[in-house]
Amino acid sequence: MSLKPNSVAIADAQAGSSPPSADQPLPDAISPANPPRRRTLHLGTVVVLVVGLIITGVMTFGAYAVHQTNENRLLRQRAQDAAAVVSASVPNLSQPLASAAALAAATNANPTIFKKLMSRNVGANRQFVSVSVWLTRAKNPRPLVVEGDDPELATQPAAKVQTYLRGAAGAASLFVYDLLSSPERRLGYAYSAHTRDKKYVVYAEVSLPKDKRARFADSKAFTDLGYALYLGPAENSSQLISSSTGGELLRGRRESETIPFGHAQLLIVVTPRKELGGSLLQRLPWALGAFGLLITLAASALVEGLTRRRAQAEQLAYENAQLYADQRSVAQTLQHSLLPEAFPAIPGVDFAARYVAGVEGIDIGGDWYDVVPLDDGRLMIAVGDVSGRGLHAATMMASLRYAIRAYAAQGDAPSDLLTKLSRLASIGRDGHFATVLCGTVDVDERRVTFANAGHPRPLVITSSGAEFVATPVGVPIGVVRGSEYLDVTATMPPGATLLLYTDGLVERRGEPIDVGLERLRQAAQGHDGSFEALLTDILHEAIPEGSDDDTAILGLRWR
Repeated sequence: MSLKPNSVAIADAQAGSSPPSADQPLPDAISPANPPRRRTLHLGTVVVLVVGLIITGVMTFGAYAVHQTNENRLLRQRAQDAAAVVSASVPNLSQPLASAAALAAATNANPTIFKKLMSRNVGANRQFVSVSVWLTRAKNPRPLVVEGDDPELATQPAAKVQTYLRGAAGAASLFVYDLLSSPERRLGYAYSAHTRDKKYVVYAEVSLPKDKRARFADSKAFTDLGYALYLGPAENSSQLISSSTGGELLRGRRESETIPFGHAQLLIVVTPRKELGGSLLQRLPWALGAFGLLITLAASALVEGLTRRRAQAEQLAYENAQLYADQRSVAQTLQHSLLPEAFPAIPGVDFAARYVAGVEGIDIGGDWYDVVPLDDGRLMIAVGDVSGRGLHAATMMASLRYAIRAYAAQGDAPSDLLTKLSRLASIGRDGHFATVLCGTVDVDERRVTFANAGHPRPLVITSSGAEFVATPVGVPIGVVRGSEYLDVTATMPPGATLLLYTDGLVERRGEPIDVGLERLRQAAQGHDGSFEALLTDILHEAIPEGSDDDTAILGLRWR
């Protein structure tokens, strides 16, 4: 019932293994065979200086690498931002053309209606310089309606115009026409609409700056960037739409983003005009280098004093470790001496047991188990758990265990045995109480008579599953003097396995006990391996990461 942390490794009690020796080797760093050697100031200074310079170099290079990575990341982010700005302009082009195409189809390209609709979008300093309506099947294609300037498309070869109009008529979105090489430097956009017998294409042209300088070059959001916008997925000077430089190539660190643009694509390329992450990160490698050098020089002056203190600390650590090992060896030897070294040979049944200490250290636990053969061929089995840890808990555990043996030899029933035990212990006097589950086993008849003093219920495992035996639970030993307990008899199926255990197997901090009991039942059923493997697997599945409390398991299997 200890609440101290962590557990030690599983120990098979019936194997009678001896505890680890106090003479086990200690770490080399604190072994008396390797006493710390006193280093001279000169050597210590050289070591610290070399290590300090290496660390400073690594930190400086790391800061430089972080700066470069950060600049690349920020430039990539700014390229994505610029691409988002360009992408946001695409709906502004496609929506008026889509509306105009629908109107042309609905009104059979009525010039008055069409011009009235598009007049607000066409003209100087407006969205389009020209908007027109075309029929896709004309042998000599000419615009049916024109609002604004004459379209540059009309000056192109007829075959080229027919090909473009057919492509636009079959497109489901904005269709782009390259007029970047024309004297006026324009881009054409088309949107189609169909009636039963005609296919109309609304075609608009946008005028581009002849100096190739981007309209948003002076935007405050992008003043720290140089950029260029190309029609198509590659950097091609003939396909340059506009740039922040007016056409000059961008130099230095660069990032690019491809933007869907109707049936075509746009490529935006950006380069930084200054440090995007600020001057502090740029200067950080130099600052770290200077700071690291100063720290290295200061640390060199302290080497001699630190070396002496380290030698003293190592000697003290060795002495403490040796003392701890001696105390741990005594504790483990005492713990093993309080548990049975071997089980009696009883025809018809096999025994197996496990003990897992719940805390790594020198404290002794209070969990135990025992098997006592009786004169009439029966057995007395018992599992108990004394609250707390330490020598007092172990002393109470030993007295209860040997008292059970004495009362069992007198032929006392389990309930009478527990009543007598309750007169021996007192929590007010001893500072501890104990839970005990004991039972008298008739091997031939496969009957077990149980009495329970506040202990978890025993588990019966068969080929068809695992179930707990309902035992009336009395008060723990030491709580109420002269408490009375009830016997309950259970008949075991052929080949059954009876499992008695302490609460360390099922209890978890902050978890209801029923959850732990169900976890144990699930772990026990359906096992086809050996008896020893069953107990090992139960421990691994019920407490895979160990338990805060000691755990003792006693198993009895009918052959």
